[in-house]
Amino acid sequence: MTGTFTPPIIARLRRAVRRAARWCRGSRRDDGGSVAVLMCFIVLLGATLGTFLVDAGANISAANKADTYSSEAARAASIALGPIPTSDGTATLRAAAAARAYLQKVGVTTYDVHVVGPATVQVEVTATDTAPILGFTVSQTRTHTAQLQVGVTNGQGVG
Repeated sequence: MTGTFTPPIIARLRRAVRRAARWCRGSRRDDGGSVAVLMCFIVLLGATLGTFLVDAGANISAANKADTYSSEAARAASIALGPIPTSDGTATLRAAAAARAYLQKVGVTTYDVHVVGPATVQVEVTATDTAPILGFTVSQTRTHTAQLQVGVTNGQGVG
């Protein structure tokens, strides 16, 4: 006997192991790049979501500006009315002028001031902002009404 004898079962096992190894190597080559494609979709989704969130912040910023400016202008107008508004209409003119002066001072260009009662002022402000990524313009309008309250402990409306 010059060669070594391998039982048939062991030879079959060796062939099966070699086939399995070839199959595993081949399947790994077939899947090559699938993680890269998935990662591209994840990055694209993240960039889209990030853009949406950042640009939605511009809308919120415009709303905050309009809200702040309209409330402060209404407050300035009610203070300009004085503790006891006059009935000749000069207090109304002073209140509207004070609201306009405040809005011009802070740089607001789109606004409307109404005196709706003897000591009540309504201010409507429209603020615009530009989305930083996509570049579209957003606009928000807010309205505030202020009424002068007279009294030390319980404020009572004048009028």
